[in-house]
Amino acid sequence: MPATLYLTNGRTYTGKLIVRTSNYSNSAVRMYLEDDKKPMNFSIMDVKGYELRNNYYELKEVKGGIRLGREYSFMRRLTKEDSRIHLFENTEKVTTSNGPNQGSYTYYETNYYMQLPGEEGDAVWPLSSTKFVPNFEDKMSKMVSDCPSLARKIANKEEGYFYAQVSLLKEKRANVLMQIIDEYNNCK
Repeated sequence: MPATLYLTNGRTYTGKLIVRTSNYSNSAVRMYLEDDKKPMNFSIMDVKGYELRNNYYELKEVKGGIRLGREYSFMRRLTKEDSRIHLFENTEKVTTSNGPNQGSYTYYETNYYMQLPGEEGDAVWPLSSTKFVPNFEDKMSKMVSDCPSLARKIANKEEGYFYAQVSLLKEKRANVLMQIIDEYNNCK
């Protein structure tokens, strides 16, 4: 399955793409062009994103939480390219230990992240971060205050425009935000 790789310098390449997500070495992204035996190697910082199976993945810096240093990940963009607010989906590998000499198991978890309106750069925030909860209705309505009718719906906790800190599944939070983002993009 061919993919298209977009570099920060404006160049694009199409071919077989390999992205190593667990090891951000200098050659974390590899692209094999047609009939090439050796790949072209790229640092993740040289890659803007890639397109695979009609999905676009952008390199984003995860903010919030208790991480040491910077954490980057390629995330699937759920919103249109010209959206005023962007929502991203990221599938993360989680390894859990059952205790000493008990073994561990690995599973994959889907999380959602938002790039704030008007914020430059590649920073995204988890939907469970203090940027959004508690008091989602206050924080989100301020973010979209240049669209008064939408801000009012959020502030009033209208159905489909609100989520509490612990009450909804991640997918439901993403659905609420997609509705808000769609309305914000169409606000006159």
